[in-house]
This record gives sequence, C-alpha cells and structure tokens, in this order.
Amino acid sequence: MLNQIIEAIKEAESTGLISTSNNDVLTGLSGNKLVGSLQRIAALFSENKDTCYLEVGVFQGLTLLSVANACPSVTCYGIDNFAQFDPKGENFGIVKSRMDKLGIENARLLNKDYEDALETLEVAIGEKKVGLYFIDGPHDYRSQLMCLELALPYLHDNAVIIIDDSNYKHVRQANRDFLVTHPEYKLVFEAYTKCHPVNMTKTEEEDTRKGWWNGVNIIVKDLENKLKPMYPPTERSRILYENEHNIHALKIAELAPQSVAIIQSLYEVNLPRTLLNIFKFYQALRHNAHLFKNRYRVVNTYSADLPTSNYNTLV
Repeated sequence: MLNQIIEAIKEAESTGLISTSNNDVLTGLSGNKLVGSLQRIAALFSENKDTCYLEVGVFQGLTLLSVANACPSVTCYGIDNFAQFDPKGENFGIVKSRMDKLGIENARLLNKDYEDALETLEVAIGEKKVGLYFIDGPHDYRSQLMCLELALPYLHDNAVIIIDDSNYKHVRQANRDFLVTHPEYKLVFEAYTKCHPVNMTKTEEEDTRKGWWNGVNIIVKDLENKLKPMYPPTERSRILYENEHNIHALKIAELAPQSVAIIQSLYEVNLPRTLLNIFKFYQALRHNAHLFKNRYRVVNTYSADLPTSNYNTLV
C-alpha cells in the first residue's frame, strides 16, 4: 500500500488531475497536483467498503466533489460550517448545486464546526474508517493540531493524511508536533511554493494552480515502521507562539489583527492606509465593546466562572 501511495503522488506530480472535463463546474482555491493526489489515493481505497474519504474545509466543493466524482464507490464526507470566505452565505448552496449538476450521490456535507463534527464523527460515518483525510480547514496552529488529534480514533491502518497550505510556518509546526508525538505516522511527501499565491504575479499564480497551490504535507500511518522519520522545516524560535499568550491576556485581545494592521501601515509610511486601518479598528472596538467591559487592562485570566476546587468522580 505504501508503494501505491507514493506512486499515486508521483503520477499526480507528472499529470495532475485524473480528469479535466468538469473544470467549468468545479472551481476553487487548490492546485491540480493536489487534487490529482486526492483522487488517486482515494481510488486506492475504492475496493474497501469499510473506508471513506473525509475532508475539513469544503469551501465551494472543488476537492470534495473532484474526489467523489472520480471515485463513485467511495463515500466522501466534507466538514464545513461555511463561516469563512462566505460573506453572502452562498457556499453551501453552491456545493449542493454542483453536486446536482454532476450527478454526484456519494458526497455528504457535515454542516458543522470542525470540532463538533470530529468529536461526534461516528454518528456520520458509523463503523467506517477514514482511508484518506484531507485537512484544509482553519489554519491557526491549534485548529491544525486538533484536526489531526481528533481524527485519530477514526483513521484506517493504512490511512493517508493530506494537509493543504503547508507553506504556512504555523501549519508546518503543528504537523511536526503531531509527527513527533505520534511516531507511528510519517511524513512521506512535502512540496512548497516560494510564497502564498496572493503574493505571486499572475503568471506565477497560474503555474501554482497547476501544482501544489500553497504547499502540501502528506502523512501516512506507518505501523510497520518502514519509513524513516522526516519532518517539515520549522524554526526553533517559539516567539510567535509565546506572543499568543501575551495577546490572549490583553483587554482587547480580539482586536489584535486590527491593531497589527495599524502598526504595519505605519511601518510602510502609508498615511491613507493608516487612517483607514484606524477607522476599521474603532469600528471593531465599538462592535466588540461588550466583550471588554469587565476585563482588566492586562493579565486577564477569564477566571470568573472557574471553580475554586473540583474533584473528578470514579465511573
């Protein structure tokens, strides 16, 4: 199985998608090599009726429906509460419409927050095990790590985990931390781009859409210990993660992004943008004023409702 997985990745690297006939229906933010890998690896589990495909982060259905369309005998589950990148609340309807257009009957949408969905996944998938798990949900460190940890009880003995947007340093750090603490899982393949596609030229972005988009880490369950340990590149400095603690304890912690935007525009000596960012900051401040009312200026611990002591009880 391990050799088949590696061959599937190599084939996706050389030829991309299994089929391009649905490009007018299935659009989104991903690379052809990534989608091609998902299709081919999912196909390896197509004869096993006790396995399924699972992804976190459906968006408008490009990866979920590409896999479901290429592997009609594989039940494909997609988790998304459609809270991000969906200001008009249209994405759930877009996915359903695309399923109807393509006649896809083996895709299932779990319209939930990823933690709620993963903590109760057996309700959706029953006795099935996840053969291929694609993670493209929230990319903060904790969400990335929790997406890995919460899925552990449901993963097949030959499970493959594909993690999108692994160009992000904090995603790579979460992947590495998972690999270090779960040595039965190994990194089998990694690929990165020079930067996020947002920061590329139009030509570079078009090339990236044919490739791995914003980087990928592919992890396999290696119970027989056939692969040597390999880890995605990370930095030893923990300063950014230590900064998270300092931000959490501030009175206006939720406004960290708006605050940093002001500092960045000042750094760039961009007065119009600085004024715009200050305006956005005060808008957010007014909108969230109820959150800050009873907080301290610094070192907030959010302890008001915590018990002074609490013992567990024997089952």
